[in-house]
Amino acid sequence: MRKLLTISALALLSACTEKPKAEVVSNIEEPKNILENMTYTVDTVLVDSGNEILDFSFGYNTSSSPDGRFFYFYKNLKIQKIDLDQLTLTNSFSLEKDGPNSPGHTFSFYALSDGSFFFPTLHRPSIISDQGLKIKSWNLDKEALSEGFPIEPFSLGNRVILDPKRLNLYSLPMNIEARDFYFAVIDSLEKRKKLVELTEFKRANKYLVRSDSEQKGEFVHLKQFKDLVIISCTVGNGTYIYNPSLDSLYYREFPHELVPLEKTGEVKNKVGSRAEFEEELKKLNHKISYWSFIWDEQSQRYFRFASRAIRFDEEGWAKEYEIFLMAYSKDLELIGESRLEGLSKTPFGFFKDGKLWSQVNVEDELGFAEFTFNF
Repeated sequence: MRKLLTISALALLSACTEKPKAEVVSNIEEPKNILENMTYTVDTVLVDSGNEILDFSFGYNTSSSPDGRFFYFYKNLKIQKIDLDQLTLTNSFSLEKDGPNSPGHTFSFYALSDGSFFFPTLHRPSIISDQGLKIKSWNLDKEALSEGFPIEPFSLGNRVILDPKRLNLYSLPMNIEARDFYFAVIDSLEKRKKLVELTEFKRANKYLVRSDSEQKGEFVHLKQFKDLVIISCTVGNGTYIYNPSLDSLYYREFPHELVPLEKTGEVKNKVGSRAEFEEELKKLNHKISYWSFIWDEQSQRYFRFASRAIRFDEEGWAKEYEIFLMAYSKDLELIGESRLEGLSKTPFGFFKDGKLWSQVNVEDELGFAEFTFNF
């Protein structure tokens, strides 16, 4: 976490025969923890949706544009575009339910830098323009793509993301019964380029709680920023990093000092009743959870939150969380960590102009909590 900046001051030479003075070298240390004395402020802004209605009921999805300028709201084949500079809803259009331009049955989507949208539909992932026209789709033969690996073929559609530069697809197929995660790379020709087990995430199975009717386990995040694909897990700080240019996948752990490195302790993996299931979930709330990385273009840094419950209601459910913020260089070296005083929930979101924007509901109106971190 420590960087040294060396400043050399060369002695000035006289115009005549004076010998050059000795070189003076001093070392200036950058703070070991750049977030040690961090403070933050929060402002709340509201979006003017005009005569349109933003439906916050079950089934909606959102995405920010990669540059943080626009925010998109998606539900029931309808996309609404919000200009975050003006804080107004500027456009609204519907996609085809059937036909060649339909995204298919999907709840998920995200915006691409050229204004189009990627829909990770289970059977035919596709790119659709802001005019509602399908630009590209993949017709994946999941049986062939999963051949030779102990994964369910349909799970190749798990958390699919798109590499816009290479038109690769990345996903997290699974062996459902064993809860083993894999990382898949499918190229633009719909061929399997890589399929490898994420063995370091096996430790997450220690915190899987199952009943006959439901289960709760750790979550694996899959994100791409710039030219790196980052695969992280709520169980701890350990992270897989894939470099598409080198077709290289490696695992890294970070030397956190303030934040617990990963979940510890035990929970019961198999329970027999709903009440017993809830008791084990309450135990999980006490343990640290690491959330996905967020990229800040302005500072050229990655940030990440972690949290654990510290206050509970009368029934034992989490009521307040301890929130941590970590900072990493563009080379994914840990450079800071801090506990965020005064927050009770993790502010998930995206960076815009160096500030974190986190979606909030203000009396059924769309708003954003705007976090300014000072360090």
